Amino acid sequence: MKNCLVKPALALVCLVLVALPLFGQRAKGGGSTGCAIVDTPRLSTTTTTTEANSSVGVFDRVTNCATGKKKYTVTGSAVSSCGQETVFATGAMSFAGGESKNLSVAYPIAADTCAGPATVSIRVYEGGTLLSSASTTLTVQ
Repeated sequence: MKNCLVKPALALVCLVLVALPLFGQRAKGGGSTGCAIVDTPRLSTTTTTTEANSSVGVFDRVTNCATGKKKYTVTGSAVSSCGQETVFATGAMSFAGGESKNLSVAYPIAADTCAGPATVSIRVYEGGTLLSSASTTLTVQ
């Protein structure tokens, strides 16, 4: 009789020990993984050409396509034609599930920026993981 109770109890304990990490992992992640959508950035210039030592407005829309509340890091940067990268905006943004937010930031183009096409990008990260990015081209004179 004793043997009949010990084996099922031992099996139950083993099952609980195996399942515990799964419950903890689900609670830690909030029940959903990160998901973001970035539209193509729009620029404040009427043409895609501007001069060095000026400023350009960068406008975009970021959407949390995850079902739960999320906090993402959003970064705006530009890479000139000679490979110089300028990070002009970075910050944490909180989103409800399915929520979209508009971005409006200034990109100050340095006087020593190389002439030619520059790539202006908006990127969304969760932790160190890139979730989404979009870019547009701006020609610097």
